[in-house]
Parts: sequence; structure tokens; C-alpha cells
Amino acid sequence: MALLEIKHLSKSYAQKVLSDVNFTLEAGEVHALLGENGAGKSTMLNILGGIAKADGGEILIDGKKVIINSVQDAKNLGIGFVHQEIELCQDVTVTENIMMSNITDSSAIILDFKKLIEDSKKILEPLVGDTINPEDKVEDLSISEQQVVEIAKALSLKCRILLLDEPTAALSEKETEALFKIMEQLKKEGIGIIFISHRMEEIFNHSDRVTVLRDGFIISTRKSKDATMQELIKDMAGREISDIYPPKATNIDYSEKNVMLKVENLTDAKDRFRNINFELYKGEILGVAGLVGAGRTEIMQNIVNLRKRRTGSVTLMGENLDKYDTEKIYKSGLILLSEDRKKSGLYLEYSIGSNIISTYLEEVMTGMFVNKKKAVKLAEGMYKELGIRGNGYKQAVKSLSGGNQQKTLLAKLLAKKPKVVILDEPTRGVDVGAKADIGNHIRNLANDGIGVVIISSEMNELLGLCDRIIMIDIDGEQVPKVLHSKEFNSDTVVYYISGAYKMSGGNKNG
Repeated sequence: MALLEIKHLSKSYAQKVLSDVNFTLEAGEVHALLGENGAGKSTMLNILGGIAKADGGEILIDGKKVIINSVQDAKNLGIGFVHQEIELCQDVTVTENIMMSNITDSSAIILDFKKLIEDSKKILEPLVGDTINPEDKVEDLSISEQQVVEIAKALSLKCRILLLDEPTAALSEKETEALFKIMEQLKKEGIGIIFISHRMEEIFNHSDRVTVLRDGFIISTRKSKDATMQELIKDMAGREISDIYPPKATNIDYSEKNVMLKVENLTDAKDRFRNINFELYKGEILGVAGLVGAGRTEIMQNIVNLRKRRTGSVTLMGENLDKYDTEKIYKSGLILLSEDRKKSGLYLEYSIGSNIISTYLEEVMTGMFVNKKKAVKLAEGMYKELGIRGNGYKQAVKSLSGGNQQKTLLAKLLAKKPKVVILDEPTRGVDVGAKADIGNHIRNLANDGIGVVIISSEMNELLGLCDRIIMIDIDGEQVPKVLHSKEFNSDTVVYYISGAYKMSGGNKNG
């Protein structure tokens, strides 16, 4: 008898999202869900987690039909949910977030916070040791640390069924490894896990079965060890994607006259990174490799003056930007795409079109008023150019899939053609099909003469998309060597960004 069984599940919003879905989860199994953004994966988990209500179908646990009308119903049935996006209370402590259910369900007049802190430590330690203080406020943690707290919060419920919606998207390599060890332990305890990930290596290495959804339908279910990459991609996209990444540039002129962006001796005011030097050349995509926490994002924020620097200089097409504020830097043609599209990138409650025109209102103004004709033309044009899949540019951004939100963010930043774009995790949380679309668009930007800098935690993306890679090691220091595409090798990149090169005199053989 299956731990969880879904029969003929259906759900519609403006359109059909799930259609006649049948699915099983065994005790002690990790069952992966794959599918392009908008395929229905998160909706399926939202129904199991009590966030959304199904329009039809049945859910059975241990062979008995259950009703899930609320988050509390799901918790009472032993279902824990780790969401794709951070959903923590930012202004309270780590302990208060992890032990939220214990606190709200307690009938005690005075809570024993000392015990709650100790209980939080016991949950956190297998994940990250003592690197997260249970008494710290969540708002003071990094994105990756907040994701760990989300996972710890779900584990505190002692659930029988654990729903993981892209839990590793914001985690470091070490944190990801710790999570998978925890998952192995939970499997041994008989807990069933449904796991959404767009990272194929995670599917193959850490799941028992994999089910593919496309347009709300179950396309296939296979044992992960028997599945092939091409089969899964074809099931997801309904088409062959033989090469996810576009061809690299072949004739870049690496001479001084072709430099678009020059960064010299950049050192953070808080010593987060030191002595960063690089040039970006016209027509190239420059990758920035480094472990999560190495300071990659902070470097890029410093370049556009979102952080204070101790030393250093930034020049765009011969124009010194050191005394410019961020708004003036953007208007000069250097823009930064945030790694957190929902917190600092998009206006979720507004339409796609409103987001697209928001950065460059001067492009659609006539005097003091927005010229509706210009605004519609710009919104429609960027909507089509980025290949956003939705019900038109008037659709609210919050109702879009993750991949289409990311395309909207790109459209917003590219509404006025910039000189250089810095893209921080441009495909985080998007599926293979959307990743291919975004990758092609990024290459087209470079081909059109726009300089592109990319930060990515996905090694395959850096190796597949970039023409050169600079590397930042774990100490926030730039590795002296710059890799050109012919030298690309994942082992080589890891050797440098981990700091191993310092222990061997800086030389890498083989």
C-alpha cells in the first residue's frame, strides 16, 4: 500500500493547470517531479500542502481518503512543505520560525524559550553545524541560510510526507550535500519525499523515481536509475533539446580598444572581497564563478554602487562611474539583474507591462504624462522579444511561473538597450526549456554588442554559456588565472574557487 496516492486530481485557475493527475509515493522513497515552469508541479504540491484546493480527484494516505482544505489540515496529516520561495517571518528569530507550530499550538502561559532554542539547535546542526545562531533574526541571514531555516522548520513537524519545492536553488554546495544526507536519513525512517528540482544531476543522484509533468498532464514515471537525460528532456519539453546552450563567440577582439567595462582594485568597505580586477570585452559573455558566500553578488552590487567600497574604480566605455549613484549608473547603460527577483526585482502585484516600463519611464513619457501608445508598444515588444508565456502583457506578474517571472525581469531591465548587463543567477529556479530560451537571449545580447557578465551557481551554465570565466575563492579573493573557453573544465574551476590552488602553490596540473 502506498504512503500517498493521488487519483484523477484536477485544478484550474484562468486555465487548466492539472488534468487527471495520478501519482503515488511510497514510504521511504524520494520521488522527483520534473517539468517546465507552468507544468503544474508547484500547484500539485500546493494542493497537498493545503495552500490550494483541488477542483476534483482524491488524495489517499495509507489507503484512506483524506480532505486537505488548509495548511493546518496538511500538518495534522503529517505533511511538511519547504517552499520554492522564502516564506519566513523576517523580523523574528531563527528559533521562532523553526518552532512556529510548537509555539502557536502550545497552551502554556509561559514558553520555555531556552528549550525551544536547544530544540532548534538539534535540527540545525545536522544541516549546517553551528554556523546559524538560533537566536539571530532571520532578516540578518543570507538567502542560503534562510533556505536552511525553511528546511529545519519543516523537519520540526516530524512529518511523514515531506514536500521539497526546489530546496537547493539558493544553497551552497556544502549545504546541498548536508540536505541530501538528511534526506537519506529521512528515507531510512520511512518518510516519503516529493522533490522538485531543475538540476538533472540531483534527480539522477538523489531520487528513486521521477515523474514528468507537461501542461498539467503526467507524461511519464520512471525509475531514476533507468531514465536518460534525453528522455526526460523530451518528456518535459515535448521536443528534443540536443544542446541547451548556444554556440560561443568565435572572433572576440581582446584588445584595449574593445573593453566595455573595466574594474580595477575593487575592495569592499566591509572586507567582503579584495582587489578585484577584470575587463569585459564587446561581444563576450564573462562568467563569475565562486562558491555561495564567496562575495560574487557583493562584488556586482559594489560595481553599481549599491555597496560601499574601500578602494577601486569602475569605468564603462571610458566613462568613470565612481562618483555616480546607482540610478545614474543605470542611466549610463550599466544595469544589474538581482538574484532575488521577488524581493528586489519585480513588482509582483502589477502587470507584466507595468513592470517592463517601470525602470525607464522616460522612454514612454510625453511631458509629465505616460504616453499610453508608447507604453503599450514597449510592453508588447518586450513581451514578445523575451518569449514570455502568459495571457498577454496585462497579466499580473505574481500569477506567472518562475521562468516567466525571470523573463519579465530581463524584459524590465532591457526595455532600454543597455551597454552592459550584469546577470546574477539569471536562470535560478527555471526549467530546461526556459533555461535554453534565456541562454539564447543572453547570447543574442552579446552578439548585438551588449557586454554581459553572469554570476551562476550552476557549473554547467558557466561552462556552457560563457566565453571566459573569472573566479573568486572562498576568501573573497580573485584567482589570478582567468579561464578561456578552451580551458573550461569543472574540476579546474572547483580547484580554484575552493582555494585548493593556494595549498599547492597556485599550479594545477592535468
